[in-house]
Amino acid sequence: MNPTGRMASAVLALLASHAALANVSDGAAQELTRKSGLWVQMDSIGLQVRSGMSDAIDKNSDGVPADRKAKMLACAESAFAPEALRTIAVDAVAGALQPSDARPLAAWYDSVLGRKIAAEEESSARQVIEPQERIRRGSEALDAASEPRKAALQAIVTETRSVDIMADTLIEMAFAVQEGVASLDPAVTPAQVAQIHATLASRRPQVVAHYTQISLPAYAFTYARLADDEVQKYADHLTTPSAKAFNDGSTRGVARALGAGSAKLGRCLQDAGGEAAKP
Repeated sequence: MNPTGRMASAVLALLASHAALANVSDGAAQELTRKSGLWVQMDSIGLQVRSGMSDAIDKNSDGVPADRKAKMLACAESAFAPEALRTIAVDAVAGALQPSDARPLAAWYDSVLGRKIAAEEESSARQVIEPQERIRRGSEALDAASEPRKAALQAIVTETRSVDIMADTLIEMAFAVQEGVASLDPAVTPAQVAQIHATLASRRPQVVAHYTQISLPAYAFTYARLADDEVQKYADHLTTPSAKAFNDGSTRGVARALGAGSAKLGRCLQDAGGEAAKP
C-alpha cells in the first residue's frame, strides 16, 4: 500500500473509532433524566437554596432592608434556575453514555417495575414527614427486613452514589446560603468568601459519614412497599454497565450544576452589593 493509501486507512480508522465512541444525543439524555427523576431533582435545588437563604437572613441579620433581601433572593433564584441546572445535568449524562446504553435504560424506566419504583420514589418525596420520623420508620423497616433485602438496599445506596450526591448538595447549598449572608457585609472580601467554601468542603468527610449512617434507613423507608424480589431486581439493574454509566453521569451532573450555580450566585451577589452601596 502506498503512503497515501496508508494515511487514508488511518484516517478512516480514526473516524470509525470516533463514531464508536460517540455519545447519546441531548434529546435521548433529556428523556432519561426525566424518566429517572433527575429532572425533578434539579427543580428542587433552587427552591432549597432560596428557602435556606431566606431563613438565614431572617435569623442572622438584623435590619436587612426589604429591597436588599429581595435582590439576594432573586440572585439565588436566577443562579439556581432549574432550566440552567437541567441543561448542565443533561449534558453530563449525555457525555457519560454511549448509544448502546440508551435502549436498555429506556427499557428499564418504561418497564412495570421501573415505573413502580419511580412512583414509590415520588410518593416518598411528597410525604410531609420530619426527617427524624422518616429515619425512624426506615430503621424499623430495616430491622424487620431479611438479610438479602438489606444487602440489596445497601447495593442500591452504593450504586446510585446517593451519599456523594447528598453530601455535595448539602455543602454547595450551605455555601450558597452563607455566601448570601456574607454579602450583607461590605467588608467581606472574595478571599473570605473562598475560605467559607474551603471550610465547608473540609467538613465533607463528616457529611459523608452522616449520610452513610442515615441513607440505608432512608432507602428502606422509600422502598418499604416493594417486595424483596423487586428490591433485588432494582439492585441487579443498577450493576449493569448502562446503569453504572448513567449514575456516573448523574453524579457529575449534580456536582457541575451545583458548582455553576454557586459561581453564578457569587457574581450576582457582588453586583447586587455594588448597587446597594451606591448613593
